[in-house]
Amino acid sequence: MTLTEKVIARASGVAVVCPGDEVWATADRMIMNDSSGPRRIGPLVAELGGVRDRDKVVIVSDHFIPAANLRHAEILKTTRTWAKSNGIASFFEYEGVLHNLVLEGFLVKPGMLLVGADSHTVTAGAVGAVAVAVGSTELATVVASGQVWLRVPETIRIDLVGKLPALVDMRDVTMQLLGDLGLQHATYRAIEYGGPFTEKLTIEERLVLSNQGIEMGAKNAVVVPSQTVREAMRAVKIDAREAFLLPDADARYLARHTVQVDKLGPLVAAHPSPDNVTAASAVSGIAIDMAWLGSCVGGRLADLRAAASMLRGRKVRVPTLVTPNTADVYRACLADGTLQTLANAGAIVNAPGCGACAGVHMGVAGPSDVVMATATRNFRGRMGSADAQVFLGSAYTVAASAIAGRIIDPRDIGIGGSA
Repeated sequence: MTLTEKVIARASGVAVVCPGDEVWATADRMIMNDSSGPRRIGPLVAELGGVRDRDKVVIVSDHFIPAANLRHAEILKTTRTWAKSNGIASFFEYEGVLHNLVLEGFLVKPGMLLVGADSHTVTAGAVGAVAVAVGSTELATVVASGQVWLRVPETIRIDLVGKLPALVDMRDVTMQLLGDLGLQHATYRAIEYGGPFTEKLTIEERLVLSNQGIEMGAKNAVVVPSQTVREAMRAVKIDAREAFLLPDADARYLARHTVQVDKLGPLVAAHPSPDNVTAASAVSGIAIDMAWLGSCVGGRLADLRAAASMLRGRKVRVPTLVTPNTADVYRACLADGTLQTLANAGAIVNAPGCGACAGVHMGVAGPSDVVMATATRNFRGRMGSADAQVFLGSAYTVAASAIAGRIIDPRDIGIGGSA
């Protein structure tokens, strides 16, 4: 079996599953945020008999933090009140983005089955879990019953080999995949990432792969866990002795792809689609109105440090907004001087959360704005006005473009000098 098939079999209490099988599986975690959670599912969960297992539920207020208006404040109040009244211990507010927090605190572990009412729930597959996104109504039934109906997906295997060149990062890897394979390549299929390159990746690097699986339509995306995952678990005193679920050597895949990452250069996903991918040099010169560093895959510690390496000793030419994806990332960047470097360059640092990536607040795009961003996707209207144009790139490319005031290949200017 593939890794996804093994996790679903375990959660279903059977020895073997095959693609196309329909199963009822027990969810190990049910995750939700302030947008998709209590304000939408509260009444239905109550009607269905209430929360079945409060210890399996995780709620994070991340979309509307901090409240920009009265409506936001009302949503946050509803979320907070529901979590308290239902005894949800794993409730987080002003701590950052749901998808990053469940990995930071190992609320998701290898081999688990997660269900969440947000498309980027798939991010939790970074540690070898199966994380499935559903609508809010379906999540309500899972919260009340503890079970989810699944059709076992076929699996596409993607092997990554080589070593990343300078000023190229994990976003460039996923953009290459999206450009090559397209938005619908993995619709209702699982993606399984493996290969020598993935074995040494940190969880922060792995989550970019799993997160962007949804942009190819995947039902779920998993990165085969390795020693780096075990070491990360031990570092926070979580027992990592148990054998991780791994795909069988003779597992059957619908398709296999291999990517030589050492052949990659800086890429850009041009307006208006994440799979409209081209070399950064091919769109170099397009003037931008704003640069934005943030999102679950663009506001990581590695992203902000990469941006700081470009901005050190330089100044931005356009408004440049920075949104760390968790409070821990914010604190780490404060401690090591990264935030100071960003501020010295003229960037403005926001509170951790989703913010502009979801088109909610803290940097949304206005009519006819051209934005260079590390956001997860760039569909029309995603980050604000439907008349705006959003280009996606790595933190290196976004920071370099902020310095130039136009889209640019970061290799054209290199890293910065002294602070």
